[in-house]
Amino acid sequence: MKSFWAYIYLNLAVGRTAHILWEIKKLSDRIRKNRKKLKGERKQILWLHDQVLEKVEIKGRDGIILRGRLLKHPEAERIVLMFHGWRGRWDKDGAALAKELYEKKSSILLVDQRAHQTSGGKYIGLGVLERYDCLKWLEYLEHHTNSSLPIYLFGVSMGAATVLMTSGLELPERVAGVIADCGFTTPYEMIRIFAKKYFKTKEIEVADAVNCLCRKKAGYDLKECSTLEAMKSCRVPVFFAHGTEDMLVPYKMTVQNYETCVSEKWLFSAEGAAHTGSYLSDPERYMGELSDFFRWD
Repeated sequence: MKSFWAYIYLNLAVGRTAHILWEIKKLSDRIRKNRKKLKGERKQILWLHDQVLEKVEIKGRDGIILRGRLLKHPEAERIVLMFHGWRGRWDKDGAALAKELYEKKSSILLVDQRAHQTSGGKYIGLGVLERYDCLKWLEYLEHHTNSSLPIYLFGVSMGAATVLMTSGLELPERVAGVIADCGFTTPYEMIRIFAKKYFKTKEIEVADAVNCLCRKKAGYDLKECSTLEAMKSCRVPVFFAHGTEDMLVPYKMTVQNYETCVSEKWLFSAEGAAHTGSYLSDPERYMGELSDFFRWD
């Protein structure tokens, strides 16, 4: 029986087939709990869809097709590579920030993470697999964009974990910084938290069973990589952001990531903000601190 529930949970947590059910639940929750945020986010999303977006495609190191959309600025001073969150979309989550980044003369590449929307893949990697996808996207930018432009990695929620884990690897010299909004500490810990919250059961037992299946079905171990380990070898500046009332990814996780980070760093704490709501809680302050930290004119 335990293996049955572990298999169900594996598909809910990282399986592509559960995506539609999650989208319905997430939309319902956001409408019910966060109408003000949804209204502000919708305005940014509509702006994004009105832009000329170049569709791009690459192959991951395991051969999976990954797709994204490139918004080019005619006077670009940098490139921002953006990763959405778990069960998210390229035009939601942190994409609300895209308009202001563009106004700061940034070209932006918004990707569909594996097992999401137009990208291939059967299982989500919770950052463990996606960190190598990020390296492939950086390789694409290295060969297809102006070599004089610095590159910044941006991610929200699981996307934040993705870019933080990537920052622990060897990066191209053009990578000038990381923006990590409401990222978690370890994939295993998030699976444990989900099990406790949604299954109301012995979370460690369930998490271990899910991890066993994850190794067999998805080809990776939930414990093989963590943002905390990556922060010990990070060599680029990191701007951390998180809402203090995040009910999905605990705020304390970003505090842990921040405290462990050995590179130049900044922590933006959004008082009272919910999950993925840091920017929308105070856009002016968010962009002001972000621009000051990275010394964007």
